[in-house]
Amino acid sequence: MGVILWLTAPSLAGLESTGWPVSSHWPRDVVTRIIDGDTIEVARLGKIRYIGVNTPELSHPKRGMEPLAAEACEINKRLVLGKTVALECDVQLRDRYGRRLAYIYVGTVFINAYLVETGYAQVITVPPNVKYTDLSLKLQRKAVQNRTGLWSENPPLLPKSGAFVSSIKSYILHKPDCPWAQAIIPSHRIWFKTMDDATNAGYRPCKVCNP
Repeated sequence: MGVILWLTAPSLAGLESTGWPVSSHWPRDVVTRIIDGDTIEVARLGKIRYIGVNTPELSHPKRGMEPLAAEACEINKRLVLGKTVALECDVQLRDRYGRRLAYIYVGTVFINAYLVETGYAQVITVPPNVKYTDLSLKLQRKAVQNRTGLWSENPPLLPKSGAFVSSIKSYILHKPDCPWAQAIIPSHRIWFKTMDDATNAGYRPCKVCNP
């Protein structure tokens, strides 16, 4: 049985992905939407794809939802949604789909590196954007050695039932019979046993069902 992920926020203590210098010249923007574990949308620049990392897909065309996809998305949400992030560019500014490419920072936390270090993302190297490849490979070896996240035989999993429900892409909490709850894709649901659990994780009540 996996660790219940939502009981505690992601720990930043003692990680190499924390304490990074962030240039005042890098653009800042507010994260308005989570696409998945490695892609976000920001207020002014639109979609941003994280450079150098790849998280499990929520809806792979052949395999459907990949293992730990929902968990990686939830971790990404806890780290960046609603926050002002700094965006560092590399050589190539956009991918073949037209999405902006960036290294993302919240305060001094290097998000791309954090996802690799905690085992929620694998390293993907796409030249010419290779500035942090050596660091990323080092952190991935550390995650594999520690059997963390994707590399664990017993990874932390989101709960499959509870008294209250939300989406891995939002912070609105619902009663299970709320029309808005019913509209959440089943694989995207995150459950809470108590209101305190949800509140402590940053969730706020739906104004329709008033949980």
